[in-house]
Amino acid sequence: MADEFEWNFADSDEAKTEIRAAVEYLLRGASGSARGDIVREIIEIVHEVADGEQPNPLDDGMPGG
Repeated sequence: MADEFEWNFADSDEAKTEIRAAVEYLLRGASGSARGDIVREIIEIVHEVADGEQPNPLDDGMPGG
């Protein structure tokens, strides 16, 4: 994935802290199956980054593109 954001983390622990904060933000107010859906989306994002895939900016998740 292209470096769209230039993060200047002091170390990996600081980066993990930012990830934790983002996950907590995304899960805030969600319950039950909604939390599971959000976690699956996060895991999908991590897989895409690990595989070097770039997101399609035109894919809004809706049928037809």
